[in-house]
Amino acid sequence: MAVYLPLVAVLLAGGGSAKIVLSVSLAIGTALVVLLIAVRYGQPLSRFAAHESDEIVLLTTFGAVLLVAGISQRLQVSAGIGAFLVGIAVSGPMAQQTHRLLAPLRDLFAATFFFFFGLQINPATLSPVLRSAFFLGGATMVTKVLTGYWAARRSGVDQRGRLRAGMALVARGEFSIVIAGLGAGLEPQLGPLSAAYVLFLAVLGPILVRASK
Repeated sequence: MAVYLPLVAVLLAGGGSAKIVLSVSLAIGTALVVLLIAVRYGQPLSRFAAHESDEIVLLTTFGAVLLVAGISQRLQVSAGIGAFLVGIAVSGPMAQQTHRLLAPLRDLFAATFFFFFGLQINPATLSPVLRSAFFLGGATMVTKVLTGYWAARRSGVDQRGRLRAGMALVARGEFSIVIAGLGAGLEPQLGPLSAAYVLFLAVLGPILVRASK
């Protein structure tokens, strides 16, 4: 995702061949640099920024997110992707402390994000894309179940647990809205399609989890 999202954002922005090549190189380069910093220096940086005061940790985290997001936006990578990469870089006790502090804000902003997305969707536009949403939902349901099954098997989980792990992934389609938002300016139908897709999986997922037990 760290490489995929910057690449998609740049390709959707369009432009001439030279501009696209330069933008793609900058996007991938930025993502790889942040990932390299996260792997090699994530723990030392997290220890340096760690503090007993929740207020200092909160302000430090927000400052880092705003700084990297601003640089990412300047490089046409997307502010959201920059914030995502900062989350990858934070590790150790500071990651746990930040997770505890930001969990209420995460839930608030997540609800606000989906509310705002819903404001842009006309219910009348959902019916024409239902067939495509059902097809995509069925296809990704299979791949999600296989992915969860494979991951659980690598962790030594028994066969029934592997199946439950795969079924639990089916309802997780909200990130499709984020990706659809990147291309909604080029293809307006992506909004209704992603909304119908997420609603379909949100209904189907819990049913499959219950059936797998």
